[in-house]
Amino acid sequence: MSDRQPATRSADARQDVGQPDLGRRTFRIAFAATIAAAGVLRVAYVLGAKRGEDVVGDQLHYFAQAATIADGRWFENPWVPGTPSALHAPFTALALAPVSWVNDNLIFTQRLTMAVYGTVVVAGVGLLARVLFTRWVALVAAVIAAVYANLWMNDGLIMSETFAAGGVVAVLLAVYAYESRVDRISAVAIGLAIGLAGLARAELLLLGLVVVVPLTLLQKDRSWGSRLGHLAIAGGAALMVVSPWVIRNQVRFDEPTIMSTQDGLTLLGSNCPETYSGSGLGFWAIACAERADVKVPEGADESVRSSVYRGEAVEFIRGNIDRVPLVVVARLGRGLSLWETEQMISFNQLEGRERWASRIGLWQYWILVPLAGYGLWVWPSQRPRWPLVVTASISILMMAAFYGIPRFRIPAEIGIVICASVGLVTLVQRLLDRATPECSETETPT
Repeated sequence: MSDRQPATRSADARQDVGQPDLGRRTFRIAFAATIAAAGVLRVAYVLGAKRGEDVVGDQLHYFAQAATIADGRWFENPWVPGTPSALHAPFTALALAPVSWVNDNLIFTQRLTMAVYGTVVVAGVGLLARVLFTRWVALVAAVIAAVYANLWMNDGLIMSETFAAGGVVAVLLAVYAYESRVDRISAVAIGLAIGLAGLARAELLLLGLVVVVPLTLLQKDRSWGSRLGHLAIAGGAALMVVSPWVIRNQVRFDEPTIMSTQDGLTLLGSNCPETYSGSGLGFWAIACAERADVKVPEGADESVRSSVYRGEAVEFIRGNIDRVPLVVVARLGRGLSLWETEQMISFNQLEGRERWASRIGLWQYWILVPLAGYGLWVWPSQRPRWPLVVTASISILMMAAFYGIPRFRIPAEIGIVICASVGLVTLVQRLLDRATPECSETETPT
């Protein structure tokens, strides 16, 4: 059997929402205007709310790491010259390095660059919706992505969430391209997308397990040799992308390090007395790591420090295993904006998100989730919905394993926006369909 098969899923699979579709020219003009407006909104947010603002939290690392790369000191610890650093996956710092040679207003320049990257993500969301549905749905999806605060307020921060969102969009585009045309080139594209997404946020490598494995192995009309071959191709392509970073980490650090040295700090900060009870239940506390610093050997590199933190976290979990179910529920409640929402708005400020922006994002999220559920239920397309669902599961896994915070929802936010656009367009069309007969019945024939 040939490795290539014709594209059996045509545009007809997208023309089933019921409304007359937009003309191609009209759609292109409206889509371009929406993307331009998304860019204006993001730049205006940076100009109005971020000018002169200092970096806090993880932004401090990304900002400084990009600057060291621009200075020619590749992934060197910005505060301990001559020592290696891998506190986070490398993509964000690399993407900001080309503009980080600026001496004046460096932070502001990086924020504006993030706004540009965020605008590209909005275009990607619209393109993904167009692959699946009609032009109307694609346009609505782009509009929602443009104004959704849980996307644009992250685009004003020097953090990895924008690139995580872009990575998820790229993976889903590659997944649906493979599902439409099962061949080796599409398998390579999936692997490259997953590798790049993993360099933005390490947990996105799990998309290989939850999406690519079932996608390739459940192709019932193909031989097992072809299925396994495509899985190997996708895995090899992903490995090719991440291997330079992984090999570098194995060589430069004293302890085995794969994607970052942040896992120990993340685990310990979310598994300690402050986060297993009281007002911080289900969240994260830096004080937990600070107490463990006395056990870190003097002169230890990041990997050794992470190993000490990881050991302390595992020991604490074992000693408090009976509390874990409650803690996990609290984490999910926080991350899914179902519990302690006002407190989470305050915690968001610690990472540089304004209270008003977080509150807008919360209200929008509460509106979009029911619409997304409806859109997922009606799903007026022949294309499978499960890739969006399992991609969202990465968010649930991250919250349950570490701590609850809305930014961990980024993998799910893409699916929420697209499914909400389906739900909104479908609801509007059904309301119009109901209104049309009533209008015709009241007309008096001449």
